[in-house]
Amino acid sequence: MEVDAFQQNRPHPYFPQSLVIQGYVEPEHTPARLLVSMALIVSLPLVSLYLASKVYRPQLTLSDRLTMLWFFLSGSLHCLFELYYILNFSAIASNADFAASLWKEYAKSDSRYLAQNPLVYVLESITVFIIGPLSLWTAWRIWQRSSIGRYLGQLAVSLVHVYSATLYFGTEFLAKESNCRPETVYFAVYLVAMNLPWIVVPFWLIAQSFG
Repeated sequence: MEVDAFQQNRPHPYFPQSLVIQGYVEPEHTPARLLVSMALIVSLPLVSLYLASKVYRPQLTLSDRLTMLWFFLSGSLHCLFELYYILNFSAIASNADFAASLWKEYAKSDSRYLAQNPLVYVLESITVFIIGPLSLWTAWRIWQRSSIGRYLGQLAVSLVHVYSATLYFGTEFLAKESNCRPETVYFAVYLVAMNLPWIVVPFWLIAQSFG
């Protein structure tokens, strides 16, 4: 019984320190390896899509290309990386694969991702099953140079991105106890810098949709 209790309440690096994460297993990959690998996984398809658009869609403006890359990036992250979270919602803490290690690293800035938080699960579900596919569809409409479909998708996705990101930040900042580790890198880089683009860029895209 004592061994089982230790396994369930194993020490972890997350805040608040009173948080109990059942079955927690340390990541097998270092933070540096995780971040570099993720950067490569994200950047290679984006560079490939950009180069392909230069060859097969030379009519697209630079603004169109960047917007298409934004929606492709958003849709890919939503439908792949965040889908993993939804499918492994209750088991990420005890998983040791690469994707679980990425989530564990990010959770240092927001432990709700390992605490099986209902709000996070609902937001991620909406993102995965609605916003992700709609983002990829919008990127495709830009590739097809369809103005009507593009701007409808662009407006819908951007509005939901702003709403969900505002809700995400608001519930964290108003919480009685912070879910973020005290080191600057986890707050400034992981929590703010990695999520702020999903407020700033959508605001610009919303304005563009009405322009």
